[in-house]
Amino acid sequence: MNKNKRKGLFRALAACSISVALLAVSSCSSPFGGGGPKGRPRQKIAVITKQQLSFWDDVKKGAEDAGDELGYDIMYTVAQGDNDYATQIDAIREAMNKGAKAIVIAPNSATDLNSIFKEAEDKQIKIVNINSKAEYDGVASLVCASDADSGAVAARNAIKILKASDPTLSNLNKVGIIGHTASTAEERINGFIGVFSSQAVKFMEPENVTLTEEEEASGMTIEEKTEQEKAAMTERFKKGIQQGSRCATRDDAKQEALKLLGKDGNGISVMYATNTNTTLGVCDAVSDLGLGEKIIVIGFNSDEEELNYIRNGVLDGTVIQNPYVMGYLGVRYAHKLINGSDVPVKLDTGSTFVTQSNMTNDFVQLMLYPDRQ
Repeated sequence: MNKNKRKGLFRALAACSISVALLAVSSCSSPFGGGGPKGRPRQKIAVITKQQLSFWDDVKKGAEDAGDELGYDIMYTVAQGDNDYATQIDAIREAMNKGAKAIVIAPNSATDLNSIFKEAEDKQIKIVNINSKAEYDGVASLVCASDADSGAVAARNAIKILKASDPTLSNLNKVGIIGHTASTAEERINGFIGVFSSQAVKFMEPENVTLTEEEEASGMTIEEKTEQEKAAMTERFKKGIQQGSRCATRDDAKQEALKLLGKDGNGISVMYATNTNTTLGVCDAVSDLGLGEKIIVIGFNSDEEELNYIRNGVLDGTVIQNPYVMGYLGVRYAHKLINGSDVPVKLDTGSTFVTQSNMTNDFVQLMLYPDRQ
């Protein structure tokens, strides 16, 4: 991808999916500018990600494109799994030893990297988090999609798919959830449960609502009683949601999904997974059981195998979180910090729901295949 195409790609992504706040960030140069530090050797920025999945490949592409435009050498390291912070510690130490000016990292732990972060900060190395945040005060900026909001996107679209064939959701039964082991899973699950439950109950009117004598005497109306019943239904619905154990691998996720589904689906209407490995594991289980037409599957990320599951109808939709933009902006913000400019404390890169019906749209293709544009 040449420099002009890279700039055009970033402009298109920014215009469609990034907060307008990005364009207002103060800077000594244009936010879309290229070129690097002139008259001195190329400086280094370390980019450290979580595990070997296509999501992080796209982060790497974005980071390397930004490094190429700005004149930095990118030191890229990927950990072995989303709990592997030891590899990340070693990568940070290597970055310090090789004179990196900034570290852009998707941390595999909220706190276990704090000591090495402190060492880096003491050496005046700037720290930018992408995808997830470490609980360390020295992190200058977080570039990510809101996991809670992304879970809500998954929920709203699951309801939309359900309603297409069952407008009153009369056939909605259980919901199964398989989450991954990283901290981002909790927010994605909570965001999903809260919105899915409240949205589902909107279409499930309580039956035969009447007032007791005491309620009538208190002045309660049928409408108020109905709202109380709906709130109670929401809480009962939440308690009925079944979650498997957290899973680090695709095979673990498949086994957990099979436990929830049994031989015939076990009354589950929707299966929700929170990252690439869990999505693929759930799809594997649903496919093996021949339940693709019976169960709605909602996932996360855009691995090519996930996209194939969308094409063949097993995966109804997946939430994507603009990994290319995370990598690109992570490096660009690191550049600003190195040169003394301010950056936002947090930037939400947004999320998009991908289905069979929109996956060939130009904008979605731009996010799915940034290296082909």
